[in-house]
Amino acid sequence: MTAATGEEARRSRWIPWAFVGFFGVVLVVNGVMVFVAFSTWTGLEAESAYKQGLAYNRALERARVQDALGWRVALSFEPSQRGERGLLSLDLEDARGGFIEQAVVHARLARPTHEGYDFVVRVPHHWGGTYQTEITFPLPGVWNVELAVEAPEGRYQLNDRIFLAP
Repeated sequence: MTAATGEEARRSRWIPWAFVGFFGVVLVVNGVMVFVAFSTWTGLEAESAYKQGLAYNRALERARVQDALGWRVALSFEPSQRGERGLLSLDLEDARGGFIEQAVVHARLARPTHEGYDFVVRVPHHWGGTYQTEITFPLPGVWNVELAVEAPEGRYQLNDRIFLAP
């Protein structure tokens, strides 16, 4: 009987070492993952977070001033039949319902998924409080529109999205 017990003890000696080896491998892999995580990402989303925070406060103040103007602004886009063109229209009214006719309007159009196709167009006054321009797009799809309106009464910004079907 003692011979069988000794043989079993020899066969089962590796089991504790298997546990030690398993946890050793887990620790080494976790160490590598921690090293890669800390060495590849600095933890900062922006180069100058402080300056962007100050800019955000200024943007909040501009939004308060813009809301105080009470302007009614409506953006519309009508694509043409061919697909690469469209008519961008902007209607501007002041707080009393009067037309805003002496504004300078610029539209920045940007693709949210492709770099290198952004462009800026001036949107001229058409009639009344309407500003219109015909735009030719380099690519179909979704476009972000950032409108900047400068009038004697104040400044206004509007961000919207339009879709140009292929």
